[in-house]
Formats: sequence, structure tokens, C-alpha cells
Amino acid sequence: MQQVLETTVKSRNLILELLQKFTLEQLNKIPKGFNNNLIWNVGHIIVAQQVLVYKLSGLPVMIADEMIDKYKNGSRPEQDVTQVELDEIKSLLFSTIDQTIVDYNNGIFKNYNQYTTSIGINLKNAEEAIAYNNFHEGLHIGIMMTIRKFI
Repeated sequence: MQQVLETTVKSRNLILELLQKFTLEQLNKIPKGFNNNLIWNVGHIIVAQQVLVYKLSGLPVMIADEMIDKYKNGSRPEQDVTQVELDEIKSLLFSTIDQTIVDYNNGIFKNYNQYTTSIGINLKNAEEAIAYNNFHEGLHIGIMMTIRKFI
């Protein structure tokens, strides 16, 4: 499991590097033919990890309910993200994973409400959710790599 968590940290570093290459205006731009923008994908990645790992384990999440609503599955950017929000997203990118590592090592993930993902993968425990999260982040990194070509 340590390797899986290290992969998540590497994924988050890649996302931060990508974020730092664009202005706030560029991060908020929704290219023609897309439903979202770069910053929405990052917010969604944070929300998905918190829901998949913590909420489905019956544990409190580290993010506000408003953030969950703003970046959950099926949502779209309804307004531009401000610099303050961007700074918070950048911070949450790592604080959430750092805490997940601590919590996993402390064995807090004891229960899990099984969940079938949109692509049909049945998650039965937090370990499977953490592993699946890496796949999910990879999908969104791919989308982000495509969006960046159009902004």
C-alpha cells in the first residue's frame, strides 16, 4: 500500500507543476468542446479522493461541503475560481494526501460502504478506494493535458 500512496503523492506533484504553468485566467478558461477547465479538474480530484476514501469509510472529510457540491461528479464550473480559492486548492492538493497517509498508517479505515464506480469497479474497502483513486486521478490528468493545448 505504501507504493500506492507514493504514487498519489507523485500524481499530486505532477498536478501542481501543471497548475503553476498557467495564469488564473487560463486555469478558468473552458475551451470550446469541453465541459470544464483545468482548475475544475483539480478540485474534482480532491473531492473525489475525499469522498471515495473518507466519506465512504464513514469518516469526516477534510473539505467543506460547498467544495464537494462545486466539484462533485456531474458538476460544471459555474463561476471563475478566485486567487484565494486557487491557493486553497493548491494547499488541499497535498494536505489531504498527507493526512490520508497518516490516517492509513494509524489504521483508522475500518469500515467501508461498498461503492460501484461509474466504470463498474466495485470498491469494497478503503485500500481499494485509494488504489482506484490513482486511476481516477490519472484519467483527469489526461484530460488536463488535453485541455492545456487549447488555452
